[in-house]
Amino acid sequence: MISLALCGLIPCAHAAKSIRFLTAGELQSSLLSESADIRFNGRNYIMGVVDTLLLTKASPVCMDEQTEINAITDLVRLQMQQRPDLLRYNAASVVREVMVANFPCI
Repeated sequence: MISLALCGLIPCAHAAKSIRFLTAGELQSSLLSESADIRFNGRNYIMGVVDTLLLTKASPVCMDEQTEINAITDLVRLQMQQRPDLLRYNAASVVREVMVANFPCI
């Protein structure tokens, strides 16, 4: 069931490697893809994680309404490029950590 949901979000070739969750490595592959559609899907995955974080009352993430998803995508992509050790982790948890580090609630 999860793999079916992921196939709609990220092409099945990327989702097939992980049965339980999308890895940060798979997300990075989509963000660096030559295909605009695959990059768009990766960006939308990040947007879904961010939307979920913002809707969660206990989330330690606060950001300006003017913050653009492309800026967040760039932050996530940069963090994964600088820290390849993160690529084996759950993509959503990596996105969350990037958001907490860059948009803390003060």
